[in-house]
Amino acid sequence: MNLKSRIHILLASVVVFLSACTPKEYELGTIDLAPGDLKLGTAFSIEADASNPNIIYLKSLLDPKYTPLWKHPQGRSQEPTVALTIPFPGTYNVQLGAETRGGIVYGEPASFEITTFFEEAVSDPLWTLLTGGVDNEKTWVWNDKIPACFGNGGKGSIYPEWWQVSYEGVISEAWDIGEMVFDLKGAPNFTKTLNTGVTTKGLFELDVENKRLTILDANILHGANYDDDGAEGKYYVITNITETEMTLARQGDGWQNTWVFRVK
Repeated sequence: MNLKSRIHILLASVVVFLSACTPKEYELGTIDLAPGDLKLGTAFSIEADASNPNIIYLKSLLDPKYTPLWKHPQGRSQEPTVALTIPFPGTYNVQLGAETRGGIVYGEPASFEITTFFEEAVSDPLWTLLTGGVDNEKTWVWNDKIPACFGNGGKGSIYPEWWQVSYEGVISEAWDIGEMVFDLKGAPNFTKTLNTGVTTKGLFELDVENKRLTILDANILHGANYDDDGAEGKYYVITNITETEMTLARQGDGWQNTWVFRVK
């Protein structure tokens, strides 16, 4: 084989190698749904249970090829039919989205009204430990009776195990000092009042099964920054609660940030 032939073979090999290493470009499919296609009545329905108006069924009417993406008062779901138990009267919003080959699209929110109180839905002891029960309230403050009321540790821990901050440390850092009130007086109410006189009001959601506490339009004393704390979701996990003490946590993979409070 002469030199010229060898050069041609070498060049051809380089071309084949470079072609094999060139990344392939893939195109997403088109988004074949628009927000206007995800309206109440055409894309989904909201129905109350025939025997209990506090139980609401959200039903997707979309083609099964689309994955429904629900945003509702108790979180997010992807099932075609979602059952919600809403204890308190009020106006609640639901938004349906869909996962298409080209991406995710959401429709405009729709609302439904609850006019009755369903006491059985808040009968679990966890509700009573947190709030004192229906028509009552419970006030929580930093637990200044233990060595560390803030810090971090292993996932599921009751007290800070690694980095530990005492109540005196909370004061020296100028973190929130005050009290939090949880009550069930007509709604799941949350009120935080600081020693400076500043009061913040909101609502809370309690997932009894998973022991998750979500604060809406407010936050706990020196609450977490959900955007950069590296923890899951936008809720606190209740790792311990008794008549007099409560531990809240923001949990990640094998770790958690830990807050410990006591009844005032």
